Amino acid sequence: MTLSDITRLESKGYRGFYEKRSGFYRLININGRCVFLSPSNLCLIYEDRPLGCRAYPLIYDEARGVIVDSECPLRSEISCEDLYKGLHLLELVLREVELTYNYRINWGLFEKSAIKLISKCI
Repeated sequence: MTLSDITRLESKGYRGFYEKRSGFYRLININGRCVFLSPSNLCLIYEDRPLGCRAYPLIYDEARGVIVDSECPLRSEISCEDLYKGLHLLELVLREVELTYNYRINWGLFEKSAIKLISKCI
């Protein structure tokens, strides 16, 4: 989670939705489910959801770069438009992560893996 996500959500009145784990702020999960996920699997803050959630199912893997999360049940249905939007959002998240946590992203790997993902769209 980015600090701007936390600030934005707290300004809307949300509290107790994140924790710091392994040096990073993360959404709290309860029984493996996001704190903002309803019993019917709907996001309760969809319009205000964090950037990482907006980029999902794209995630950044330190070894492989940008990938589609294999855990996502809709991973095979992602459109080219969603890929482009997701890559842009994921880049925003990672740039803020670099600044906030003094964490280095391998941008060469990001670019190489992003090109591989969108190659099917060209």
